[in-house]
Amino acid sequence: MQIDEKIRTALIVVDPFNEFLSRWGKMWSSVGATIKEVHLLPNLRKILDSARSVGLQIAYAPHHRWQPGSFSDKKYLHPSQALQTAFKAFPRDGFGGQYYKGLEPQQGDIVASEHTCSSGFAETDLHDQLQKLGITHLILVGMATNSCIEATARSAVDLGYHVTLVTDAVATFSRKEHHTTVAEIYPQIAHAVLDTNQLVDALQTEKVTHDS
Repeated sequence: MQIDEKIRTALIVVDPFNEFLSRWGKMWSSVGATIKEVHLLPNLRKILDSARSVGLQIAYAPHHRWQPGSFSDKKYLHPSQALQTAFKAFPRDGFGGQYYKGLEPQQGDIVASEHTCSSGFAETDLHDQLQKLGITHLILVGMATNSCIEATARSAVDLGYHVTLVTDAVATFSRKEHHTTVAEIYPQIAHAVLDTNQLVDALQTEKVTHDS
């Protein structure tokens, strides 16, 4: 991964909600083992701290937060939407729908409109907000490895972005799904696949600017 002063890069943080990341979240029993194995939480903090320290643009791509009437406009409910409805996951006014402590958006960050299925770009304003800033390169981290991260990465490539994926800054519902995806699928999608230490080294050694 090369970053120079002519390249406009954004770190995209996908779905960093309590429902996934807190041991009291409804999804923790399914994703907690993989989160702990890859050291997701310290890695996300490390990447965010590094990105902020070098002036990288931070953008959040949040999942739709459940409320009564969610998905009532959908003719064909996706299985993930049916599950979210059944469990009232990521409630808009509840603990699970809040950002995990230490991973919240800060002043100056982009917070895109919510995606209702997998891709952070589908039916959201993420692309428009990035384009207004002239962003060309994206680094994706967050949840989940083979759903929202993968889908967002595929959309980003289709939209013409340079995409970097980070193998230990994502997690999902099983070790097998995670390791298969980062080893076999990510190299087919992304322009670069790094781990957290490699990414942080790249950020710290290359100058990043958003000036014209």
